[in-house]
Amino acid sequence: MEENERKPIFTNTHRTSRETYLQFFHGARKTANVIVCAVAAAILAFICYESVTVIRSVQYYGGSIFAESFFWIGILGIALWLFIPINALFIAPKRFAKRQMRMSTEAYGTEQMDIVTEFFDDAAELHNLTSKGEARFTYPTIKKVTETKDLFLAWTGTKQILIINKLGFDGTDIVGFRAFMDEKCPHAKRKWRKAE
Repeated sequence: MEENERKPIFTNTHRTSRETYLQFFHGARKTANVIVCAVAAAILAFICYESVTVIRSVQYYGGSIFAESFFWIGILGIALWLFIPINALFIAPKRFAKRQMRMSTEAYGTEQMDIVTEFFDDAAELHNLTSKGEARFTYPTIKKVTETKDLFLAWTGTKQILIINKLGFDGTDIVGFRAFMDEKCPHAKRKWRKAE
């Protein structure tokens, strides 16, 4: 069969949007967000410990709790404890989405990009219809595949990430695409969402 006669097993078409970038950010930074929340929990534990120390110190030695330096460290810690997860979970994703859309507008004159990804038996081919860019990824180069509410994200060895919109398949069941990726990328880390 000639190269131009090849038929893709799956074809995915999608237009990037603010929601796409937000889900991409959360999906790509899931581990980082867990670490951020763990750091926030450690800060809270430190605040609680220091608060108990300050209260005991005031009880035994008298004086004003507001004069204790640990009280002010505690207030600063609470502010930090609140800021870290709020920034990681809400502020940073919105900034990322805004930056991506601004970069797209500056480069191509539109906030949204139209992307077609075709999955053949030996490789996935990406066609960015907006930028006219193309890329080909063999399945062994895919190191990790994760799933968000509306997207599949596939990390390649070149540190590029394929964004695959679940609604962008032509009559394809999601379970079939997961099985296809399980077969084609057996050595990649895969994290699928639980059935809803």
